[in-house]
Amino acid sequence: MIKALIFDLGGVLAYNDINVLLKAYADELKIDFEKLKEVEANHHEKLIEGKISVKEFCSSVRNVFGLEQDSLTLLLVWERLYGATVEMNSELIEKIRALKKDYPMALISNIMDTTARYHQRQKLFFFFKPVLLSCRLGLVKPNIKIFARAIRELGVKGNECVFIDDNDAYFKSAKEFGIKCIKFTENKKLYKELRKLKVKV
Repeated sequence: MIKALIFDLGGVLAYNDINVLLKAYADELKIDFEKLKEVEANHHEKLIEGKISVKEFCSSVRNVFGLEQDSLTLLLVWERLYGATVEMNSELIEKIRALKKDYPMALISNIMDTTARYHQRQKLFFFFKPVLLSCRLGLVKPNIKIFARAIRELGVKGNECVFIDDNDAYFKSAKEFGIKCIKFTENKKLYKELRKLKVKV
């Protein structure tokens, strides 16, 4: 019997393609997109682990491209463009609002600090407890410790949880605890899969 739900953020609750953001950033700053992608790729793991901030990444961009703007200005451009390029899955978020009455829910996300702050301001995290963000924990999916912590804080057994993510590369770690896994592609398919598990969607 499913007693708790665990959701991913990017690609499930919010569609936020990093390449779309980088292209918008490159266009605005009039810098080379392909080179910017290389710079981001070199910093990506540290960004989502919280070892460096997006402001520090922007400082690296400033140095690589010899930009006149200071790091804070570049950070503000990044934050504004993230807000302009992200698309929220409003239908699923409303469904989660209803599900919250019957199921405790956790959020697990590999995420940068500015992205976390954006969605926190949106009150998106209100529906979830615990909220396990890589940039704050220093742990990145598929680290098994993240799933162990989610189960512990939800107060359920692994086989009483279902984990929803658009990246099935993370499922192996979740399944170590007996967690059921659903690869997210679209809302209707997700609801159908949840109903198969007797979740009252």
